[in-house]
Amino acid sequence: MSKLNGDKSNYIGSLLHSLCLNYADQNEAVADKSFHIVSKKLTQPHCGKEQCEFVTVEKIKGRIGKIRGQEDVHSFVDLYHKLTQSVALKNRGAVLNFLLLASLQADGDRENNLEQPFYIPLLSPAGHLPAMPSRGSSSPQELYINSSRQRPAPVSVMQQTAVPLYINSRFSDSSGELRNVQSRPYKAKVDSGSFITDVSESALLQELIYSFQGIDGKILKWSKVHEEFVVDAQVKLTVSRRRYVQRLAELGQLYMQVNDCCAKMSSSHNTGLVCQSLVAALRSELVEYYRAIAVWQSQIQQQCESPADSPLSEEAATAAAPAPAPRGQQHLTLRRLLVYSQEPLGRMRWLAAIARSCVGKKGGALASCAHRYLQHGDSALKDLVRHLLSVVCKPVFEMISRWILEGELDDPHGEFFIAANSNIMGDQLWHEKYRVLDIMVPSFISPSQAKKILATGKSINFLREICHDYSPLKGREELKHTLDCASVDSLFLMEREGNLQFMMDSAYLDTSKRVLDVLIDQYKFLEHLQAMRRYLLLGQGDFIRYLMELLEPELNKSASQLLPHNLMGIMESAIRATNAQFEDADILQRLDVILLHVTSDDVGWDIFSLDYHVAGPIGTIFKQERESYLMLFSALWRTKRMEWVLSGMWKRQVTSSKMVHKVPELVPLMKQMHLLISEMVHFVHQMQYYLLFEVLECSWDELIKQVHQAESLDDIILAHHVFLLNVKSGALLDSEEAQRKKNLSTKLRAVYDLILQLQSHEKSVQERMGQELEARLAREAEVSRAGQGQWGRCADTDAKEAVRLREFAKVYVPGAGAQMRILAKSYRDLVRQFLMDLLAEDDFSLHLLSSRLDFSEYYKRHDPEISERHTHLHRRTSLHAK
Repeated sequence: MSKLNGDKSNYIGSLLHSLCLNYADQNEAVADKSFHIVSKKLTQPHCGKEQCEFVTVEKIKGRIGKIRGQEDVHSFVDLYHKLTQSVALKNRGAVLNFLLLASLQADGDRENNLEQPFYIPLLSPAGHLPAMPSRGSSSPQELYINSSRQRPAPVSVMQQTAVPLYINSRFSDSSGELRNVQSRPYKAKVDSGSFITDVSESALLQELIYSFQGIDGKILKWSKVHEEFVVDAQVKLTVSRRRYVQRLAELGQLYMQVNDCCAKMSSSHNTGLVCQSLVAALRSELVEYYRAIAVWQSQIQQQCESPADSPLSEEAATAAAPAPAPRGQQHLTLRRLLVYSQEPLGRMRWLAAIARSCVGKKGGALASCAHRYLQHGDSALKDLVRHLLSVVCKPVFEMISRWILEGELDDPHGEFFIAANSNIMGDQLWHEKYRVLDIMVPSFISPSQAKKILATGKSINFLREICHDYSPLKGREELKHTLDCASVDSLFLMEREGNLQFMMDSAYLDTSKRVLDVLIDQYKFLEHLQAMRRYLLLGQGDFIRYLMELLEPELNKSASQLLPHNLMGIMESAIRATNAQFEDADILQRLDVILLHVTSDDVGWDIFSLDYHVAGPIGTIFKQERESYLMLFSALWRTKRMEWVLSGMWKRQVTSSKMVHKVPELVPLMKQMHLLISEMVHFVHQMQYYLLFEVLECSWDELIKQVHQAESLDDIILAHHVFLLNVKSGALLDSEEAQRKKNLSTKLRAVYDLILQLQSHEKSVQERMGQELEARLAREAEVSRAGQGQWGRCADTDAKEAVRLREFAKVYVPGAGAQMRILAKSYRDLVRQFLMDLLAEDDFSLHLLSSRLDFSEYYKRHDPEISERHTHLHRRTSLHAK
């Protein structure tokens, strides 16, 4: 009988070796390795037929898909389906597992989740090794112990000692019946540096349970240097067990990281509600983790009550048969613990990553760190992050709700993305008291949405503190109900068509409309805007002209001699004498006179300015732009003054046209002066038309349209600011290209200075002409009396008169003419440079201004460069160069 069993063992071994040799493409070395692997696997107990077969089929499909492609996977599935319909093959799972193992070893492949055991030959029912075909050697069969880190030398079976191994096998005999056969123990000699000596698997499992809770054991200890659990240097484990322990110890390492991050965030003095919520969410996740540990600990305790470790461990420590596990429950082993811990391990990895990224942050910045993981493709991770965010974002959601409902900031830890400066009061509330902290804006709230949220609460405070309007806002109860019923998820999901998003937008529009209605109806914003246009931008023509006429004597004085109350009295006289008297009393009370900064050479014209007092709600719009209005008033006032100066010279020219014929020496000079004054009048009129109509009126029309279309106070403030920017740019005061505009403004001021010089020269000529005319009329009267025989002439008087006439004709007239020519040349040179600078600008309206200023093409004919810049080719080349 013993001989029969031995022959059967040899027969089985020959068949196995032949199959392995075929898989290895006749490579005997690889075939030998495959033979040892499948021998070992066939001698191990099976888990459960359905489970093992399913796992094996999935591994085969994965391997085929990796090597051959999806088409071959489908072919394998069809073949496997046909195989399951057949009743000829009884051990289908074992056959598939054998084929998989043989193919893996033949190709030299390893899968990450396939742990290779020690290679142990298949034992016969009598305890003999299955014989391999002899290759010319009669030496005893050798046992190969394989490791992923080293390849030890072969050990003879005759020399195996020290460690007893019990291998249970299940074979089917020739009749197809299954029978259990237990092999007899044998001992193997193994290097003490690679094999465990006295640590059982139950002890390792208990150590791992300790490490899962961050507790040091006798074998696994926490290393502060490497920040991980490491095996004590005094304990020696087999390579496979060490690998299992290291992989499982990662769970404890991740637990320590999460626990440390929670401790750091909780111990901070400025933690905040959002950070505390994250800590609470993480600790709730750890509670589920503790439950899993409790289940594992319970299984270990039940196993420890039995006299031996589980028989399912890879290397049993005793020869005694283990106590059976309770019904429906399997004994816990390192391999099973590794499988059971995969889901907690993956979850703990993400929790540790989220916790590490959130340490040191608070408020919206912390919520943004957690929200980044919501974009991951893993559905399990997305569910985890969504659960965390539903807890973390709750304080943010409550802050937003309170802000848009009541305009209140309840943020003691500085976590909200809206901050307030309690020192700011009055007109500056809208501009400076509240602001958005960009670093605290959560990533699921867009910048535009953050600005709307800011404007909603700011509008409520503006109505209460500035407008003193405490009436209930439209739709506030409906919004409150929506916020109470909305979930926190709707905040960080922020669906564009969602109910929460719609209600927040509605609250913004309703609150903003309420602010605009109060400003326009109750505080007459449009009337004040028109008043600024009429008086500070010189839109009220009759008032401005009469005011200039009344102020001329005062403004011709030195700036240091002016008294504000005198100028204020003159302005009130101008109001009573013009249509300004029909203005609203509130507007007239706000109109005032101020004197700008005085320098040594200034006269009253240089420092005089009108001002408009703005306070209360309308100051929110106008007060920030007061400097811009003063700047524009000075520019427009200067142009209006040039018109006034040239008008006075023109009047004097007309009234003195008859007298000049009595002083014929001055006729050429007065003619030259008349031509220059005409050129200047044309220049100033064109500049006035450009400033008052093309710039101011067009910009004003656009402003009024935007004011009527505005949805919020910010829209009006922005439209008003853009209006002033456009007007200043058109008035050559400010622009993006500030330096080039500054050059234009400087040249324009120089032209105006030449007009004032001409006025001074013209006045002196008019005075000298009047003196000369009086002298000549007196001389004629003397001659007439002498002709009538009366007294009146003498030789001495005639000699003095001849000297005076000669001095006038030979000295004064040539000197006045030379000065006139210098003024004319300086003026034309400046205008020529000014025209060239206008043509160099990108603004087409300035090109048209240049054409109107040179309507007769005088400068174009005398300057080829100006003529060239007017061409289309030059403009296109300039644009291309820019």
